[in-house]
Amino acid sequence: MKRIARVIATLTAVALGLGVLSYLTTGVTWDGGFPSGEIRIDVRDAAGQPVHGAKLAVYRGGTPQLADGYPIANHTAGAELISDEAGRIVAVQERGGIQFGGHYWELFWCIPIGRHTGPRFDCEITAPGYPPVAFGLRRLFESPHTGYEKFPKTRRVINGKEEELKVFHQTFTLGR
Repeated sequence: MKRIARVIATLTAVALGLGVLSYLTTGVTWDGGFPSGEIRIDVRDAAGQPVHGAKLAVYRGGTPQLADGYPIANHTAGAELISDEAGRIVAVQERGGIQFGGHYWELFWCIPIGRHTGPRFDCEITAPGYPPVAFGLRRLFESPHTGYEKFPKTRRVINGKEEELKVFHQTFTLGR
């Protein structure tokens, strides 16, 4: 009986030691956020013509729940983002910098513990007579520009203060 207890104690100590070692060697504290900026979305039909009245909706990842006010500040209940006569929707992400974070590690180097990605948001552009176009929010922030100085800029008043924001530009084609 003492031998079994000793074996169990040894195995427990080894497992505990490996668990601590795996935490120390794989643990990562991370942070992230969406860049601040004005997002100009041009909505076109298959012939390249502007689509007036197209609507951008942003949902909390994997749910039908609208993301109200974050990460798109002007995407709020009662204020839909709808394309104008030129087919343009203007969305704004006011906050830059760190907005979320977490801790992640792998128990025994193979069992994920914690979260290693930020929140997910799903977007959809709809317009009468066209099938919807669905995409991840990060697509709105894609850009060929590689540094702040190379981005086109605009100025907006945010919280009573004039701010300079990068301009992100995307085009979506409906009806393909």
